[in-house]
Amino acid sequence: MKLRIKFVGFKRSDELVEVGERTRYIEVLEKLGINPETVVLIRNSTPLPLDEQVEEGEVTVIRVISGG
Repeated sequence: MKLRIKFVGFKRSDELVEVGERTRYIEVLEKLGINPETVVLIRNSTPLPLDEQVEEGEVTVIRVISGG
């Protein structure tokens, strides 16, 4: 299945990746070299749990910046 990934807050272009049927979003992030603790995934204006299985379509990966 194909997943289009749009990046916000990154210096990288959108990507189209091929993933297996039971792949979870956290596995996709790890494959892309992205620390899952530093981002939020959004689909249709709704945050996605990282342990959810990937659905075909488009996801936005937003880099989260925090500090004190």
